[in-house]
Amino acid sequence: MKWIDINNWSIDVNDVPSLLDRYNILPNFIRSLVETSFTKDIKPSKDEQLKFYNQFLAAQSINNKNDLEKWLKYKALDEQRITLMLVHQLKVEKLKSKMFEKKVDQIFLKDKESLDKVTYSLLRVETKQEAEEFYLQLEDDEASFAELSSKYSKGIEKNFNGLIGPISLGETNPEIAERLRISKSGQLWQPFLSQGWWIIIRLEKNFPAVLDDKMRVKIKDMMYEKWINKQIFPLINKLRENSKDNKVKDK
Repeated sequence: MKWIDINNWSIDVNDVPSLLDRYNILPNFIRSLVETSFTKDIKPSKDEQLKFYNQFLAAQSINNKNDLEKWLKYKALDEQRITLMLVHQLKVEKLKSKMFEKKVDQIFLKDKESLDKVTYSLLRVETKQEAEEFYLQLEDDEASFAELSSKYSKGIEKNFNGLIGPISLGETNPEIAERLRISKSGQLWQPFLSQGWWIIIRLEKNFPAVLDDKMRVKIKDMMYEKWINKQIFPLINKLRENSKDNKVKDK
């Protein structure tokens, strides 16, 4: 059955899953369907909806009706659609709390080390000889990390005078994180080989993770992402299998 004609290209309704997949829209589409199925019985109150709506407006720097109209036009939306989208998002947030709120403290204690943040200086070069030479210069205060990294480092840190972070240890190269985890501020590590580079690091500052409201949201989000991915990946794989024999023909 024909779904739509675009510039003499006739698209059949059976082509839609393959097209969603081709343009990488399928994962988000399936995700929304799964979320809708799990939140259909969640009924946010009017006060909750209004609070969430106002938070959204503030986050988008929408201060008045005119700003809202411009934003909706830019996004090709109307007030009814944005309201439906926000109610859906609010339901998802309530689902996260329902499923994971009671587990946050346990996860925080278990994963605290990976949630701690650090700022560190990094210098990476191609040869051991270079690394050892630069290490001695740093150790003897003959040069600074900023000078050496901005001139000689081979990674993106070159653009930031060698300074990385604040970044969670869990998001850091494991070989670097292992050293930073046991470092004291200002500790300079001798060169070591990692992922094909000779690396020198120095811990600049620790930022121990604190279980505040922001961290609670972060942990619930992480747990939710793991859970939702387990729901959607099998469905996507099944759809892909079913569509192998139903390839979409280009116009």
